[in-house]
Amino acid sequence: MVKPDFFIVGLGCSAGCLDVLKTFFTHIPEGTGIAFVVVQHLSRNYTSILDKLLQSHARLPIVRVLEDMEIKPDHIYLLPEGKFMLIKDGILTLTPRTSTQIVNFAVDIFFRSLAVYAGNKAIGIILTGMGTDGMEGAKAIYKAGGVVYVQEPASAVFKGMPMAAISGDHPDLVLPPAQLAQALAKYYRKSEIKGDKGFEAAG
Repeated sequence: MVKPDFFIVGLGCSAGCLDVLKTFFTHIPEGTGIAFVVVQHLSRNYTSILDKLLQSHARLPIVRVLEDMEIKPDHIYLLPEGKFMLIKDGILTLTPRTSTQIVNFAVDIFFRSLAVYAGNKAIGIILTGMGTDGMEGAKAIYKAGGVVYVQEPASAVFKGMPMAAISGDHPDLVLPPAQLAQALAKYYRKSEIKGDKGFEAAG
């Protein structure tokens, strides 16, 4: 399997995440060389307009993934409604979310595939949301040598997902959304200057 030569950030979120994503991407500069994949819990019958709502707050192009698609740096990719998403060999692929799959584990599903594909180039970020989705996927990223960031629960409208990720493992950073974005850009720059193969999580 060919590994990526750029960092891939998976952002997992559920209820209350629109304002969080706006804040996060407002603080992400152009030209980091990072690819972002937003995995949000969506109702099956609701047509998401997240791409339109986010575009004025982001400096990067935003793409709704509607078919198999090669992931590229300096892009933001969005999960569409009624689907799960995986990444393999640099390709984002969709699978149907059936009516029998009541509990939504879209974040865990994507994070596990990201861990396998990207290894130490994988970065998982858990944001506001109810439930525990993302906890097991974050563990997989951590075990693969990647980095896990979590939104500080006090800054989250819904604390379930951040609290589960914190209790389930030891995140590299726990910060409010703007500071998570700033820390991501800062440590990416440090890894580039040092020529590190992996992502420097703290320091």
